[in-house]
Amino acid sequence: MQSLLSIENLTVSFDTEDGTARAVRGVDLHVDRGETLALVGESGCGKSVTALSAMRLISTPPGRFESGRIAFGGKDLLTLPETEMGRIRGNDIGMIFQEPMTALNPIMTVGDQIQEAIQLHQDKGEEEARALTLEMLRKVAIPSPERRIDQYPHELSGGMKQRVMIAMAISCQPSLLIADEPTTALDVTIQAQILELLNALREETRMALLLITHNLGIVAETADRVAVMYAGKIVEEAPVEALFESPAHPYTRGLLNSVPRDDPGRPLEPIPGAVPNPSDLPPGCAFHPRCGDALPRCRRDVPVRLPVAGGRPGHWTACWLYAER
Repeated sequence: MQSLLSIENLTVSFDTEDGTARAVRGVDLHVDRGETLALVGESGCGKSVTALSAMRLISTPPGRFESGRIAFGGKDLLTLPETEMGRIRGNDIGMIFQEPMTALNPIMTVGDQIQEAIQLHQDKGEEEARALTLEMLRKVAIPSPERRIDQYPHELSGGMKQRVMIAMAISCQPSLLIADEPTTALDVTIQAQILELLNALREETRMALLLITHNLGIVAETADRVAVMYAGKIVEEAPVEALFESPAHPYTRGLLNSVPRDDPGRPLEPIPGAVPNPSDLPPGCAFHPRCGDALPRCRRDVPVRLPVAGGRPGHWTACWLYAER
Protein backbone atom coordinates (compact mmCIF):
# COMPACT_ATOMS: atom_id res chain seq x y z
CA MET A 1 0.00 0.00 0.00
CA GLN A 2 1.33 3.43 -0.97
CA SER A 3 1.75 5.77 2.00
CA LEU A 4 -0.15 9.05 2.07
CA LEU A 5 3.03 10.88 3.10
CA SER A 6 6.50 9.48 2.47
CA ILE A 7 9.67 11.31 3.52
CA GLU A 8 12.87 9.84 2.10
CA ASN A 9 16.44 10.77 3.10
CA LEU A 10 15.45 14.31 4.11
CA THR A 11 18.34 16.53 5.16
CA VAL A 12 17.68 20.14 6.17
CA SER A 13 20.45 22.54 7.16
CA PHE A 14 20.58 26.15 8.31
CA ASP A 15 23.41 28.62 7.77
CA THR A 16 24.22 30.26 11.11
CA GLU A 17 26.99 32.41 12.59
CA ASP A 18 28.37 29.24 14.18
CA GLY A 19 28.46 27.40 10.87
CA THR A 20 26.09 24.94 9.22
CA ALA A 21 23.47 23.54 11.59
CA ARG A 22 22.10 20.19 10.38
CA ALA A 23 18.68 20.12 11.99
CA VAL A 24 17.40 17.09 10.07
CA ARG A 25 19.81 14.39 8.87
CA GLY A 26 18.66 11.71 6.45
CA VAL A 27 15.18 11.23 7.87
CA ASP A 28 12.91 8.49 6.48
CA LEU A 29 9.27 8.51 7.59
CA HIS A 30 5.92 7.43 6.22
CA VAL A 31 2.34 8.02 7.32
CA ASP A 32 -0.43 5.82 5.95
CA ARG A 33 -4.00 6.96 5.36
CA GLY A 34 -6.07 6.80 8.53
CA GLU A 35 -3.19 6.16 10.95
CA THR A 36 -1.52 8.22 13.66
CA LEU A 37 2.27 8.40 13.69
CA ALA A 38 3.75 10.03 16.79
CA LEU A 39 7.11 11.78 16.46
CA VAL A 40 8.77 12.14 19.87
CA GLY A 41 12.04 13.42 21.31
CA GLU A 42 13.50 16.25 23.35
CA SER A 43 13.27 19.87 22.28
CA GLY A 44 15.86 20.64 19.62
CA CYS A 45 15.84 17.17 18.04
CA GLY A 46 14.41 18.34 14.69
CA LYS A 47 10.75 17.31 15.04
CA SER A 48 9.24 20.69 14.16
CA VAL A 49 11.70 21.24 11.30
CA THR A 50 10.62 17.90 9.84
CA ALA A 51 6.96 18.95 10.09
CA LEU A 52 7.59 22.40 8.60
CA SER A 53 9.52 20.77 5.76
CA ALA A 54 6.48 18.64 4.90
CA MET A 55 4.48 21.88 4.62
CA ARG A 56 7.43 23.52 2.83
CA LEU A 57 7.45 26.35 5.33
CA ILE A 58 11.23 26.43 5.83
CA SER A 59 12.64 29.82 4.85
CA THR A 60 15.35 29.36 2.22
CA PRO A 61 17.75 30.99 3.05
CA PRO A 62 18.82 30.50 5.80
CA GLY A 63 17.37 27.00 5.50
CA ARG A 64 18.45 24.58 2.79
CA PHE A 65 17.09 21.24 1.62
CA GLU A 66 20.32 19.35 1.03
CA SER A 67 18.72 16.07 0.00
CA GLY A 68 15.51 14.13 0.09
CA ARG A 69 12.04 13.69 -1.27
CA ILE A 70 8.66 14.39 0.34
CA ALA A 71 5.99 12.50 -1.55
CA PHE A 72 2.32 13.30 -0.99
CA GLY A 73 -0.43 12.07 -3.27
CA GLY A 74 2.14 10.95 -5.81
CA LYS A 75 3.85 14.38 -5.97
CA ASP A 76 7.22 15.48 -4.61
CA LEU A 77 6.35 18.54 -2.53
CA LEU A 78 9.91 19.84 -2.68
CA THR A 79 9.71 20.29 -6.45
CA LEU A 80 6.22 21.83 -6.78
CA PRO A 81 5.73 25.47 -7.81
CA GLU A 82 4.67 27.64 -4.88
CA THR A 83 1.21 28.22 -6.42
CA GLU A 84 0.47 24.48 -6.45
CA MET A 85 1.97 24.03 -2.99
CA GLY A 86 -0.34 26.81 -1.79
CA ARG A 87 -3.36 24.82 -2.95
CA ILE A 88 -2.19 21.77 -0.96
CA ARG A 89 -1.12 23.64 2.17
CA GLY A 90 -4.11 24.21 4.44
CA ASN A 91 -6.45 22.14 2.27
CA ASP A 92 -5.00 18.65 1.74
CA ILE A 93 -2.44 19.05 4.53
CA GLY A 94 -3.43 20.96 7.64
CA MET A 95 -1.12 21.98 10.46
CA ILE A 96 -1.63 22.88 14.10
CA PHE A 97 1.33 25.10 14.92
CA GLN A 98 3.19 24.89 18.20
CA GLU A 99 2.91 28.58 19.16
CA PRO A 100 -0.69 29.85 18.87
CA MET A 101 0.36 33.17 20.45
CA THR A 102 2.38 34.07 17.36
CA ALA A 103 0.73 31.92 14.66
CA LEU A 104 -2.53 33.90 14.62
CA ASN A 105 -2.82 37.26 12.86
CA PRO A 106 -3.30 39.90 15.59
CA ILE A 107 -5.23 42.33 13.34
CA MET A 108 -7.87 39.84 12.11
CA THR A 109 -10.70 38.36 14.13
CA VAL A 110 -10.33 34.65 14.80
CA GLY A 111 -13.51 34.01 12.81
CA ASP A 112 -12.15 35.82 9.76
CA GLN A 113 -8.94 33.76 9.93
CA ILE A 114 -10.81 30.46 9.92
CA GLN A 115 -13.32 31.72 7.36
CA GLU A 116 -10.54 32.87 5.04
CA ALA A 117 -9.14 29.33 4.86
CA ILE A 118 -12.58 27.87 4.13
CA GLN A 119 -13.33 30.40 1.38
CA LEU A 120 -9.88 30.05 -0.16
CA HIS A 121 -9.88 26.26 -0.43
CA GLN A 122 -13.52 25.15 -0.34
CA ASP A 123 -15.14 27.65 -2.74
CA LYS A 124 -17.80 28.67 -0.22
CA GLY A 125 -19.74 31.91 -0.04
CA GLU A 126 -19.31 34.27 2.91
CA GLU A 127 -22.51 33.21 4.69
CA GLU A 128 -21.84 29.47 4.32
CA ALA A 129 -18.20 29.91 5.33
CA ARG A 130 -19.22 31.78 8.49
CA ALA A 131 -21.68 28.99 9.40
CA LEU A 132 -18.89 26.42 8.93
CA THR A 133 -16.58 28.57 11.06
CA LEU A 134 -19.10 28.54 13.91
CA GLU A 135 -19.40 24.77 13.56
CA MET A 136 -15.62 24.40 13.83
CA LEU A 137 -15.50 26.60 16.95
CA ARG A 138 -18.20 24.44 18.55
CA LYS A 139 -16.27 21.27 17.64
CA VAL A 140 -13.20 22.44 19.50
CA ALA A 141 -15.29 23.34 22.58
CA ILE A 142 -14.88 27.11 22.53
CA PRO A 143 -17.59 28.58 24.81
CA SER A 144 -19.99 31.16 23.33
CA PRO A 145 -18.71 30.72 19.76
CA GLU A 146 -21.23 33.28 18.44
CA ARG A 147 -19.38 35.92 20.47
CA ARG A 148 -15.84 34.57 20.14
CA ILE A 149 -16.03 34.44 16.35
CA ASP A 150 -15.76 38.25 16.19
CA GLN A 151 -13.01 38.61 18.77
CA TYR A 152 -9.32 39.21 18.14
CA PRO A 153 -6.54 36.85 19.33
CA HIS A 154 -5.49 39.18 22.18
CA GLU A 155 -8.98 38.82 23.67
CA LEU A 156 -8.60 35.05 24.06
CA SER A 157 -6.65 32.96 26.55
CA GLY A 158 -3.72 30.82 25.42
CA GLY A 159 -5.88 27.71 25.53
CA MET A 160 -8.57 29.31 23.38
CA LYS A 161 -5.97 30.46 20.85
CA GLN A 162 -4.77 26.86 20.61
CA ARG A 163 -8.33 25.69 19.99
CA VAL A 164 -8.74 28.33 17.26
CA MET A 165 -5.58 26.98 15.61
CA ILE A 166 -7.03 23.47 15.71
CA ALA A 167 -10.34 24.69 14.26
CA MET A 168 -8.48 26.40 11.42
CA ALA A 169 -6.39 23.29 10.71
CA ILE A 170 -9.38 20.95 10.45
CA SER A 171 -11.76 23.39 8.75
CA CYS A 172 -11.06 22.01 5.25
CA GLN A 173 -11.05 18.35 6.37
CA PRO A 174 -7.45 17.64 5.26
CA SER A 175 -6.34 14.11 4.41
CA LEU A 176 -3.21 14.71 6.54
CA LEU A 177 -3.08 16.74 9.73
CA ILE A 178 0.28 17.66 11.24
CA ALA A 179 -0.20 18.47 14.91
CA ASP A 180 2.82 20.08 16.58
CA GLU A 181 2.16 19.88 20.34
CA PRO A 182 -1.62 20.40 19.80
CA THR A 183 -2.63 20.26 23.48
CA THR A 184 0.24 22.11 25.15
CA ALA A 185 -1.76 25.07 26.48
CA LEU A 186 -4.92 23.15 27.36
CA ASP A 187 -6.14 21.81 30.69
CA VAL A 188 -6.65 18.08 31.11
CA THR A 189 -10.39 18.13 30.38
CA ILE A 190 -10.10 20.12 27.13
CA GLN A 191 -7.00 18.13 26.19
CA ALA A 192 -9.07 14.94 26.33
CA GLN A 193 -11.84 16.57 24.26
CA ILE A 194 -9.38 17.67 21.58
CA LEU A 195 -7.78 14.23 21.36
CA GLU A 196 -11.23 12.62 21.10
CA LEU A 197 -12.09 15.11 18.35
CA LEU A 198 -8.92 14.35 16.39
CA ASN A 199 -9.55 10.60 16.72
CA ALA A 200 -13.18 11.01 15.63
CA LEU A 201 -12.12 13.03 12.57
CA ARG A 202 -9.53 10.41 11.73
CA GLU A 203 -12.10 7.63 11.86
CA GLU A 204 -14.78 9.64 10.04
CA THR A 205 -12.64 10.94 7.16
CA ARG A 206 -9.71 8.47 7.13
CA MET A 207 -7.50 11.47 7.92
CA ALA A 208 -3.90 10.64 8.77
CA LEU A 209 -2.28 12.33 11.76
CA LEU A 210 1.38 13.16 12.30
CA LEU A 211 1.48 13.96 16.01
CA ILE A 212 4.49 15.74 17.48
CA THR A 213 4.47 15.67 21.27
CA HIS A 214 6.54 15.39 24.44
CA ASN A 215 3.65 13.72 26.27
CA LEU A 216 4.25 9.98 26.19
CA GLY A 217 0.87 9.41 27.83
CA ILE A 218 -0.82 10.93 24.77
CA VAL A 219 1.37 8.76 22.55
CA ALA A 220 0.32 5.59 24.38
CA GLU A 221 -3.39 6.44 24.07
CA THR A 222 -3.44 7.92 20.57
CA ALA A 223 -0.69 6.63 18.27
CA ASP A 224 -0.52 3.56 16.04
CA ARG A 225 3.25 3.87 15.45
CA VAL A 226 6.00 5.88 17.09
CA ALA A 227 9.20 7.35 15.65
CA VAL A 228 11.82 8.53 18.14
CA MET A 229 14.05 11.38 16.99
CA TYR A 230 17.40 12.49 18.34
CA ALA A 231 19.79 15.13 16.95
CA GLY A 232 18.04 15.21 13.58
CA LYS A 233 17.84 11.44 13.03
CA ILE A 234 15.21 8.78 13.65
CA VAL A 235 16.81 6.39 16.14
CA GLU A 236 13.89 3.99 16.63
CA GLU A 237 10.53 3.23 15.04
CA ALA A 238 7.95 0.72 16.23
CA PRO A 239 4.25 -0.03 16.69
CA VAL A 240 3.17 1.81 19.82
CA GLU A 241 2.68 -1.33 21.93
CA ALA A 242 6.12 -2.67 21.00
CA LEU A 243 7.84 0.60 21.84
CA PHE A 244 6.39 0.75 25.35
CA GLU A 245 6.80 -2.97 26.03
CA SER A 246 10.36 -3.38 24.71
CA PRO A 247 12.12 -0.10 23.87
CA ALA A 248 15.35 -0.87 22.03
CA HIS A 249 17.45 2.29 21.71
CA PRO A 250 19.13 3.57 24.90
CA TYR A 251 17.68 7.02 24.18
CA THR A 252 14.12 5.62 23.97
CA ARG A 253 14.64 3.77 27.24
CA GLY A 254 15.92 7.01 28.78
CA LEU A 255 12.81 8.90 27.67
CA LEU A 256 10.51 6.27 29.16
CA ASN A 257 12.49 6.03 32.41
CA SER A 258 12.32 9.79 32.93
CA VAL A 259 8.49 9.80 32.96
CA PRO A 260 6.96 10.05 36.48
CA ARG A 261 5.24 6.81 37.57
CA ASP A 262 2.56 5.99 40.10
CA ASP A 263 5.17 4.37 42.38
CA PRO A 264 6.21 7.13 44.85
CA GLY A 265 9.30 5.16 45.88
CA ARG A 266 10.69 5.00 42.35
CA PRO A 267 13.11 7.87 41.66
CA LEU A 268 13.13 9.65 38.32
CA GLU A 269 16.00 8.69 36.03
CA PRO A 270 16.84 11.74 33.90
CA ILE A 271 19.01 11.39 30.81
CA PRO A 272 22.38 12.99 31.61
CA GLY A 273 23.63 15.87 29.50
CA ALA A 274 21.74 17.74 26.78
CA VAL A 275 20.93 17.51 23.08
CA PRO A 276 24.07 18.52 21.13
CA ASN A 277 24.35 21.71 19.12
CA PRO A 278 23.33 20.80 15.52
CA SER A 279 26.27 22.84 14.22
CA ASP A 280 28.73 20.87 16.37
CA LEU A 281 27.55 17.25 16.44
CA PRO A 282 29.80 14.56 17.93
CA PRO A 283 31.22 11.93 15.55
CA GLY A 284 29.58 8.53 15.24
CA CYS A 285 26.29 8.14 17.07
CA ALA A 286 25.22 11.59 18.27
CA PHE A 287 23.84 10.06 21.49
CA HIS A 288 27.06 8.36 22.56
CA PRO A 289 28.25 11.14 24.96
CA ARG A 290 25.05 10.61 27.01
CA CYS A 291 24.80 6.83 26.63
CA GLY A 292 25.87 4.44 29.38
CA ASP A 293 25.97 1.51 26.91
CA ALA A 294 28.18 3.16 24.26
CA LEU A 295 30.67 0.93 22.45
CA PRO A 296 33.96 2.09 20.89
CA ARG A 297 32.26 1.80 17.50
CA CYS A 298 29.52 4.22 18.63
CA ARG A 299 32.13 6.97 18.97
CA ARG A 300 33.36 6.41 15.43
CA ASP A 301 30.62 5.18 13.07
CA VAL A 302 27.12 6.50 12.41
CA PRO A 303 24.73 3.59 13.17
CA VAL A 304 22.49 2.13 10.48
CA ARG A 305 18.92 0.86 10.78
CA LEU A 306 18.83 -2.60 12.31
CA PRO A 307 15.83 -4.83 13.04
CA VAL A 308 15.13 -5.53 16.69
CA ALA A 309 15.72 -9.25 17.24
CA GLY A 310 12.52 -10.93 18.35
CA GLY A 311 10.62 -7.68 17.89
CA ARG A 312 7.40 -7.06 16.03
CA PRO A 313 7.34 -6.31 12.30
CA GLY A 314 8.25 -2.70 11.71
CA HIS A 315 10.34 -2.41 14.88
CA TRP A 316 13.86 -1.20 14.11
CA THR A 317 16.54 0.90 15.74
CA ALA A 318 19.70 2.73 14.73
CA CYS A 319 22.03 1.39 17.41
CA TRP A 320 25.27 -0.62 17.16
CA LEU A 321 24.27 -2.66 20.22
CA TYR A 322 21.95 -4.63 17.94
CA ALA A 323 24.71 -5.29 15.42
CA GLU A 324 26.73 -6.85 18.25
CA ARG A 325 23.80 -9.11 19.09
